[in-house]
Amino acid sequence: MIRGYPRWPSVRPGETLTLHVSTDQPAFRAEFYRQGATLARMTGPEGGWLQGYAFPDGPPDRDWGWPGYEFAIPPEWPSGAYVAVLVERDAAGREHRPDVTTADGCDARALFVVRSARPGLDTPVLYKLSWLTFHAYNGTGYGSLYAENVWSRDDRPPGFKLTWRRPGGGTGGVVEPGDPPDAHEPAVRRQTFAKWDAPFIAWLERAGYRLDYCTDWDLHADPDLLAPYRLLLSVGHDEYWSDAMRGRLEGFVRRGGNVAFFSGNIAGFRVHFTDGDTAITCAKVPPPSGEAEPWTPDTWREEAVTGVSLRHAGGWWDGRRAASGYAVQHAEHWVFAGTGLRDGDIVGADPAYPLIGYEADGAALARRRDGLAVPLGDGGTPQSFVVLGVAELGEGWVRAAPRAAATMGLYTTPGGGIVFQGATTDWPIVATRNATVGRITRNVVDRLARRAVPVVGPLPHRGGRMVAVAGATATFHVDAAGLGPLGALRFHWEVAGGRARPGDGPVIAVDVDGPPRLLTASVTVSRDGQPVAFGTTTTLPLSAEDGLKLAALVLLREMTLPGQPSNPLVELTADPGSRTGLLYSLRLPWLGARADQLDTVMRQLIERERRREGS
Repeated sequence: MIRGYPRWPSVRPGETLTLHVSTDQPAFRAEFYRQGATLARMTGPEGGWLQGYAFPDGPPDRDWGWPGYEFAIPPEWPSGAYVAVLVERDAAGREHRPDVTTADGCDARALFVVRSARPGLDTPVLYKLSWLTFHAYNGTGYGSLYAENVWSRDDRPPGFKLTWRRPGGGTGGVVEPGDPPDAHEPAVRRQTFAKWDAPFIAWLERAGYRLDYCTDWDLHADPDLLAPYRLLLSVGHDEYWSDAMRGRLEGFVRRGGNVAFFSGNIAGFRVHFTDGDTAITCAKVPPPSGEAEPWTPDTWREEAVTGVSLRHAGGWWDGRRAASGYAVQHAEHWVFAGTGLRDGDIVGADPAYPLIGYEADGAALARRRDGLAVPLGDGGTPQSFVVLGVAELGEGWVRAAPRAAATMGLYTTPGGGIVFQGATTDWPIVATRNATVGRITRNVVDRLARRAVPVVGPLPHRGGRMVAVAGATATFHVDAAGLGPLGALRFHWEVAGGRARPGDGPVIAVDVDGPPRLLTASVTVSRDGQPVAFGTTTTLPLSAEDGLKLAALVLLREMTLPGQPSNPLVELTADPGSRTGLLYSLRLPWLGARADQLDTVMRQLIERERRREGS
C-alpha cells in the first residue's frame, strides 16, 4: 500500500510541492493530474523512481511526520484542483498503477490545489474547495470530528483536534466509517472531492468557464485572497469555517463582492487553527466524560452571511430521499431566465437524484404574505433576502424546526454585493444532470462574475424608507461610480414584476401593478460593447391600501415629533398644558399642511372600507 499527503494544501506555479509518502514497496514515483473537463495528466515534475519507506500510521491529532519528497511545480501549470497519483514498483520491478480515470480512492492519491500566478487577471471567478469539511470527515488514523475524537487539553480554545498532515482530506484516505453511503450514487462516498467537486468542475470547464482555485486554508491564511476576484464559489458540503474565513467573506461581500453557494450545511461549525496552522480544533459537542475543561459549542448564527441555516431545514442521511425540488416563486427573476418556469413549478424533483438534500439549509419563513414566502425577519437572515424557491421537508427528513424548508434565494448588500443561495449539498451534482438546474447555475455565474454595482430604489422614499406601492410609479437608479465617464457607459435594464417605462440610461421608472408581487430591477452596465458590471435589487411592494396606511402613519409621526424626537409635541406623561409653547408660529402652517394631507389620506381609506363593506 502507498499513501501520501501534501505538506501544505496549495502551491503556486514555480513553487515546490512537498509530498509526504509511505509505501511498503521499495520504490515509487508520482504522476500529476488536473481536474478540468476531464481528469488529465500533466507533464512536469514527476521525475524518476524514488526510494520508498514504510512508516506507521500516526494519531489523528498530531503531524504524522513522514519524510517529504519535493516536486517543482512548472510555472506554466494553470490554477486547478490537482491529484498526485502514487505509482509503486515492487522488488521484481513490476509497476503497480492505481485507477487514473478517477480522483476517488482510499490510497495512492493526494489532493492539492495550484493557485493562480495571476490572481483575478485571467478570470474573475474563484472556486473554493471545502477542504476543512474533507478533513472533518477524514477517518484516517482512527479519528475524525465524528468518531473516536481526540480532545485537546493544551489548545486554546480546547476542542476535538485533527491534523491535516495525514493521508486523506478529499481523496487518498478513509472517509469516516459511520457516514452512510449515498443511496442515489453508492459508488462514490460523500465528503470526498470526487463526490461534489469533480463532476461540477468538469461541467463548468467543459462549458468554457475559466476558474481560479483555492482551499479553505488559503481563505483563512491570506487576507488579500479575495481582493482580485468578483465571485467566490462554495460547492457541495461547506460545513466548517474559521473566524478569519468568515470575516474575510463578510468583508468581501460588504465591499461589493459576490458569492454563489451551490452548497448546503454551510458554515454550521467554526474551527480554530493550531500547531502553526497544521491542525484544527472544534468543540462541536461536550468533551469526554471526566474532562474538567470548560467549553463553548463552536457554533454561530451563520444566517447573517449565508442567509440560511441547517437549523431551519434538515437532512436525510440514509437511504433514498423523497423526490424533493424547489417550488418556484417570482419566476420572472433573472435567475430563472431561459428556463420557461412559472410560479409554482417544481425544480429538481427527480426520483433518480433529487435536488434537495442530502443536507439542506433554510431561512426562518413567516406565514405567507400576499401568497409569497418571505423571511421572518428575526432569524438572522438579511432583510434584503428574497425567496426564489421553497422545498418543505416532510416525513422522512430529520428536521430541526417544525416548519422546516430548504430555501433558495439571494440577498444584496448596500455595496452592491450579491449572495446567491442554492441551500442544498447536492446542487453541483444535479446541475450536471438537470438542464433547468444547470441553466439557473449558468445564469448565476454569468451575472455574478461581473463587478457588482448597487441599484438604489425603490424611490421616492416614504418616511425615509425605500418602499414601492402598487398602483404607483417606482424609480431605480444604478450607482455607476468607478466605472468610467457616464457618457461612455450603456445600461440595459431588466424588470420583473412591473412595467418598465422606456429608457436606457442609469435611471429606470417602473409602473407597479397590483395586487402586490415581488418586483426586481436589474441592470447590466456595458462599456465599449462589453458587459462590465451587474446590479440587482428586489422588493415586495405594499398594496395600495397599505401604502395609504403607511402615509397616514408617517404623517401622524411627523405631527407628533416635529424637529427633535427628544422633545415631541405629544408625550404621554406630560401635562398637555405644559406643551402649548411648542405650537409657535413657524410650526403651525407646517402642522396644518400635514393635517390636510392626513385628512385626504384618511378619506381615501374610509372610502375603501365602505366599498369593501358594500361588496
